[in-house]
Formats: sequence, C-alpha cells, structure tokens
Amino acid sequence: MNRSRLRRSPLPAVALAAVAATGLSGCMYFSPQQTTKPYIPADGNIASVGPVQLTNVLVVTSGKGADGKLQGLATNTSNKPVQLKVQPQGGAATTLTVPAMTSVRLDGKTNGNDTATVPAVSVAKVPVVPGKEMTITFTITSSGSSNPVGVPVLLDQPPYGTATPSGQSSSAEGGKEG
Repeated sequence: MNRSRLRRSPLPAVALAAVAATGLSGCMYFSPQQTTKPYIPADGNIASVGPVQLTNVLVVTSGKGADGKLQGLATNTSNKPVQLKVQPQGGAATTLTVPAMTSVRLDGKTNGNDTATVPAVSVAKVPVVPGKEMTITFTITSSGSSNPVGVPVLLDQPPYGTATPSGQSSSAEGGKEG
C-alpha cells in the first residue's frame, strides 16, 4: 500500500512561534518608555519663579497645628542676587536673599561645598496634617512675579526630621524607668 503524503511547509509554524515568542516575552514595543516621562524624583515638589528654581520643597512637622520647617533648595540662575519672599498659607512671610548663580538650602544649612546660607524658614501652625499639601507662595520682590506651590507636608521623622519631640531626648520613650 502506497499512501501519498502531503508535504506541509514549516513556514506557518515558524511564523506562529515567532509571534507567540514576541507576545509572551513581554515586548514593550507598544508601551511608552518610562524614562521619557517627566516626574519628581523626590519627596518634595519642584517649581520656578523668575530666575529661581525650587527643588524638593517640603514642610516637616510633628502634626497639624504644630510649627514646621521648610526644606528644599533655591537656585538663583541669574547674575544678580534675588530677594525671594516665602509666604506660607496663613503664616508670616520671610524674605531671603539668594546670591547670584548660587543654590541655598531653605533649612538654613550649607549646601555641599558652598558656604552661602539663608535663614531657616519656619512655618507657624501648619494648617494640614502630614501627608497632605499646603500652599506656599514664592515671590521675587523686585519683579513681583510669584508662584503659589503645593508643598507636601511630611511627618518629623528621618530622613527629614528626628522623630524626637522637642525637649525630650531620644531615650525618653514614654515609660517609667525603674
């Protein structure tokens, strides 16, 4: 008995295998690249007002109604010193002088090898609980240009705070010794 055999081409099977391998391999051909999307790679917010760039701006506090500290970096990109007024939501304004072509920390500390500092900016009676945002308006006094910025409020704990209530040492954990 002779049976005639039909020869099948392996081409459809190879094509199907290639399509299946591409689909199952997690190919990102149709997905956007995450590195092309802008994002804020920090806990704080970014903004600009006139020649001043603000980065990682946030408020650290122990809770709603308590005093807070503004943290972040103000970079003056101009050739002249700039007067920057910082007006927290419902609080008193503070005016800082940011030297030309310099970055200063808003917490009053030095920035790396740069010795320029500004007075620390405090926020009296933070109006929101940690985890929410409050508005701080930054204004260039010479031009009047301003930018209200939604600034995150974080709990006073590392890396931005100490998690130790003022007036207590870190060993005072609430229990009696004895």
